[in-house]
Amino acid sequence: MFFLNLTAGEFLTLLGGLGSLIAALYLLDRSKRKKIVSTLRFWTPSERPQESQRRRRVREPWSLVLQLVSLMMLLLAIAQLQWGSRERRGRYCVLLLDTSAWAAQRLGGVSLLDREKQAAQRYLSTLPAQDRVMLVDADALAAPLTPFTDDRAQISGAMGRAAAGSSALNIQQALAFAAEAQEGSGGDRGEVVYIGPRMVSETANAQAKTANLRVITVDREPRHVGIRTASVTPNPNAEGAWQAAVAVKNYGPRPAVIRLNTEFAGTAFAPRAATLEGGAETAIQYNFVTNASGQFVARLEPGDDGMADNRVSLEMPKRDKLRVTVFTDRPDAFRPLFGASSGLTVRFYAASAAQAVPSADLVVLDRTSRAARRDQASIWIDPPREGSPLPVKTVARNATVKNWNSETPLGESLHARDTPIPVAEIFQTFDGDVTVGSVAEGPVVVARSRSEGRGKMAVIGFDPLSGDARLELTTPLLFANLLRWISPDVFRSVDFVAERVGVVDIPLDDRERADRIQVRDQRGFSIPFVVTKQGIELFSSAPSVLRVSSEDRETVLSMTVPDVAAFEWKAPAGSADGIPARFRLSPGVLDLWRWLALLGAFGLIAEWVLFGRRRILRPPARNARRTREALEPRENELVSR
Repeated sequence: MFFLNLTAGEFLTLLGGLGSLIAALYLLDRSKRKKIVSTLRFWTPSERPQESQRRRRVREPWSLVLQLVSLMMLLLAIAQLQWGSRERRGRYCVLLLDTSAWAAQRLGGVSLLDREKQAAQRYLSTLPAQDRVMLVDADALAAPLTPFTDDRAQISGAMGRAAAGSSALNIQQALAFAAEAQEGSGGDRGEVVYIGPRMVSETANAQAKTANLRVITVDREPRHVGIRTASVTPNPNAEGAWQAAVAVKNYGPRPAVIRLNTEFAGTAFAPRAATLEGGAETAIQYNFVTNASGQFVARLEPGDDGMADNRVSLEMPKRDKLRVTVFTDRPDAFRPLFGASSGLTVRFYAASAAQAVPSADLVVLDRTSRAARRDQASIWIDPPREGSPLPVKTVARNATVKNWNSETPLGESLHARDTPIPVAEIFQTFDGDVTVGSVAEGPVVVARSRSEGRGKMAVIGFDPLSGDARLELTTPLLFANLLRWISPDVFRSVDFVAERVGVVDIPLDDRERADRIQVRDQRGFSIPFVVTKQGIELFSSAPSVLRVSSEDRETVLSMTVPDVAAFEWKAPAGSADGIPARFRLSPGVLDLWRWLALLGAFGLIAEWVLFGRRRILRPPARNARRTREALEPRENELVSR
């Protein structure tokens, strides 16, 4: 017999304290009582208050006994008194159900996960009824499906709702979670039971150790071929050209013949056949040209075995172009600048043309005072002083650019110094304006971001397409920075990548800065990432589509390929194997708190019925009669005197 919730010292302290308080209330009862007398004629007022004396004995001892016994019963119920020995009160076991990508493999129409659930039910049937079990969903992350409970129906219901995931099993994390859960339970540790095919990723192939480990292996079909990754990237050497690569792996020990079918926007490419040795991986490449949107699909034959890694699709939207309208009297000077990019659609008009500004994303105004629409982005080149969008403070002659603001993307890679400028307008700047280039007298290249319905605007206070400035590398770089700042999406290289669920490493180019990387999901929410020496590292435990954006590149990362683990986990030496024989621990532990609570409540009710109601509801006539009988001898004595 033992307590489950309290120690013996705590129980005795509570019982002694509360019992003493109740006994003191019985002994220190000083309440005034109502007395009914026949007359006040012979009563004389006292000159000093009557001193109350403590009772020397308990007036109703059986009432006190009932209350003390009831209190003891209630405290025993709170302490959860157990009848039996501590060794037989039950253990705390953790059941790790493997729900990784391998659990979806089907053999004879039955998935590995269904066979795992059957093995788990057989294991539960061997446990004593008082053992408490926590069911854990184990893949890349360990997530409890139930608390520690002896309710087998609750465990079976949660087990029926478990589904196979898309990530690989992280056995170290699962075993560490099980050990922490058992330590936090405060009870006797039972077994940690793993049920599954024992397949882990390469990073989780180390020996994971835990006490009381039992491994129940569910056999898998070793022959399996699946797609690992797929990518579609633009070919920089040709407009509209794309390069596709699909990585295929043979997970089995024997050679396998595969056939890969691919298509884009419903147009099928020539299928590719290959022979893969056991454990080998190969990449199959395609080149195609398109300017349209569509879906790139890769399918692997032979057919699907339920693991969903034989088909990959990448949605490729149509790339928008930047519509540019140039008002100039020297179109030949601008064609080399704007013709180098396939992301531009350029139309030229005379600077003095009377027609209205057509619909365009960007308007370039070369030495003209005509105005662009308020909502249009614009680049002003050497505007007349009277028609300048920024106030001109002064005009500098024979000036040279002394400083480029390389701290902003607008001044990136601009390093030329002392380039002579015959005439330069010095602008007055305001809050929010960015000075891109300046001479000794002040700013000559200023950019203003979009605000209050106005489009982005850049003003160049000299002519970069004449004199020595047109021969400098700074001129095309300046226009490239301005165009990229006005419409970054058009000039950003876009890669489409299908990766496995789990941990993904994305390499960065030398020009990409990690502090300017943004990662967002389909809803636009930011996703955390870790910066490494090679690039950035992401993690996702479920299929998702992410956008990794930098200044020059964007990667549409479709983390939808199941992470099929390729390595077999070897259980530590000394761990138990298979389903054990039925545990026989009888007689078990009997929990008495319900009966003790009922006895305590019954005792309090009985005390109230027998004593409490009589004290409060005593008839007044009976009390008066007793008072008169007690006073009659004293009245007779006074009359005789």
